[in-house]
Amino acid sequence: MRIIAGKYKGRHIYSANDQSIRPTTDRIKEYIFDILSDFVKDTRVLDLFSGTGSLGLESFSRGANQVTFVDISFQSIKVLKKNLNRINIHDNYHISQKNALTFLRQNREPFDLIFADPPFKWSHYIELLPLTFLQENLSNYGIFVLESERTHEIEWETNIYEILRQKKFDRSLITFFGRKGMG
Repeated sequence: MRIIAGKYKGRHIYSANDQSIRPTTDRIKEYIFDILSDFVKDTRVLDLFSGTGSLGLESFSRGANQVTFVDISFQSIKVLKKNLNRINIHDNYHISQKNALTFLRQNREPFDLIFADPPFKWSHYIELLPLTFLQENLSNYGIFVLESERTHEIEWETNIYEILRQKKFDRSLITFFGRKGMG
C-alpha cells in the first residue's frame, strides 16, 4: 500500500497482519480522491473504521488540515501509529480508539469530509447514516464517502442529503453523499 498523490506521494505504508482489517485498495482510493479533487485541501477529515489509516493519510498528503482517526481495534491503532511515524506526521491528528457509532454520538465538532469503510459483514448502516448527517458531525457543505460491500445497496436520502455519486468496484460499493444541490 502507498500514498498515491500529494506531499507524501509514493510513500509506502504498513498493512496489518490481521486479515480482519481490509484496507481500501489503491484503485478505489485513486477513484475517491479523483472525485474529491481539490475539496480535500484545508479540510477537517474524519476517518471512521480507519484501519491502517490509508484514507486519512492520503487526505493529509493532499492538504487536509486535520484528521481524526477512529477505530475500535487495538491492532489497527498500532498499525496506524506506525504509519504516522513512517510518514513523519506528528501533529494535527487525533486517534480515538472507540466504536464509530459511539464516536459520532459524542462528537460536537463537525468535519468537512467523513470517510467510513466498515467491515463488509458490518450491518449497522441504518444507525450510521443518520448519525453522520447530524450537524455536529458533518459540516453544512461536507461530503461523506462510504465504502460498503456491493450487496449493501445504499439508497438512503433525506430532505437535506442525497447520493451524489455511486460506483461498484469488485466487492465494494463507493457512495458519495452531500447536501442537496451540491452535485
